Amino acid sequence: MKITGIEIGEYRQFKNIKFDFTYPADFHDKSKAGKALEKVCFIGQSGTGKTTLLNAIEDHISVLNQALKRNTSDHIPYEELSNYSYISSSFQFQFALNQKNTIIPPHKGLGRFDPEYIEKSILNSLDKKSIDSLLETNKLCICLRESIAREADAFLADQSEAPQFFSDFVKTTTQIEREKEALKKRLRDAGDRKVISLGDMNSLSIWQYLLEDISDFDEVSLVLFNELIKNIEDPSAVAQTAQIQERIRSKENPRNKLYDNCLKSVLDNFFLEIDPNYAKVPIALQTKQGVKINGGSLSTGTRQLLATSIPIYKFDTTDTIILFDEPERSLFPDIQRQLIKHYTSLAPKAQFFFATHSPIIAASFEPEERFILHFDEEGNVKCRKGVAPIGDDPNDILSEDFGLNELMLDEGLEAYAQYRNLFVKIKNEQDQNRKNKLIAEQAHLGNKYNF
Repeated sequence: MKITGIEIGEYRQFKNIKFDFTYPADFHDKSKAGKALEKVCFIGQSGTGKTTLLNAIEDHISVLNQALKRNTSDHIPYEELSNYSYISSSFQFQFALNQKNTIIPPHKGLGRFDPEYIEKSILNSLDKKSIDSLLETNKLCICLRESIAREADAFLADQSEAPQFFSDFVKTTTQIEREKEALKKRLRDAGDRKVISLGDMNSLSIWQYLLEDISDFDEVSLVLFNELIKNIEDPSAVAQTAQIQERIRSKENPRNKLYDNCLKSVLDNFFLEIDPNYAKVPIALQTKQGVKINGGSLSTGTRQLLATSIPIYKFDTTDTIILFDEPERSLFPDIQRQLIKHYTSLAPKAQFFFATHSPIIAASFEPEERFILHFDEEGNVKCRKGVAPIGDDPNDILSEDFGLNELMLDEGLEAYAQYRNLFVKIKNEQDQNRKNKLIAEQAHLGNKYNF
């Protein structure tokens, strides 16, 4: 599923806006002409509704997912549409499904929930082939909120529960097995969700599901090492010891695959790598020289990179819509330059929607993929497409797409005016000594500001 368009009537700061998320007929890559955009960049000053658009997309896909659940089982209760605060009769979504466009009509219900809208409006707009396609899609939507860095403790810190009561120390084998089964079910339920939201601090089960292979590896490895220690102390168990050692060597640590295929390119920027031999936490980091790094001391930018890269890589994102608010948060410009290519390479079959204030991030998009939100003279939000080509100088992006007429602050503008005035003074100055001083003054300003 890909979103090909959104129409908004009157909603909050929006008024009669139509977004066309398809490549134009004259797009330079003819193979993409008319198809859904692979990635979308929302640009705009604060208050123009970038995050609102991401939230509205998530809520409408959540209701679509609810309709799919109801289609497969009448026993699933309705969720109140009031739980989705961005559901509105002002929105109409258009999707590309099975190589044809499908329109999900606006919600017209006036009550707190509207089963008729779920069953008639949504399901009647989908044919059986489209419903089957959506049911087969592993993840309909993944939303990465701007506060997602806070959730990095789910894999950087030890989440095992310390015993709180004496009974915790004397659990029976049956109790332990029941708890393991309950955990497995909780993780299966988390992994089965078709709409994933990360960054709201309610996602521990999702993180445990994503890193379950690492937890299983550590658990099995611990058992093998304990067996090895017992057998080493028994001279008669040489053959058994050799077998255990071979089993340990043959087991592939999933941390290595995660590092090589997902995290290496970003951690290299910080001269960090995963420590594959530290099993007290799912992911432990060390410097290239082997110095251990405490997860709690990592920068916000590093935590965000880890917390966003892992789910995009680990989930099956074929035909998934990925919503990403402020990918540049707390990251130095040199890292921002490679972010979009990094994320899209992890999920090449997904459709991305980014909201950003960064001209460096915006430069990673084709102009047709940029949607600049701005206020008109009446305070309503309008939209226009980008102008500057992909990969352009961020200063050109700022002037042509962000609409900043002046990129310099007042001090720089005053210096530039002084620099230009010196041309006239030098030309009109008759005294050579005075002229030389003016030339030196102008050269100093030019060197200082690169005029």
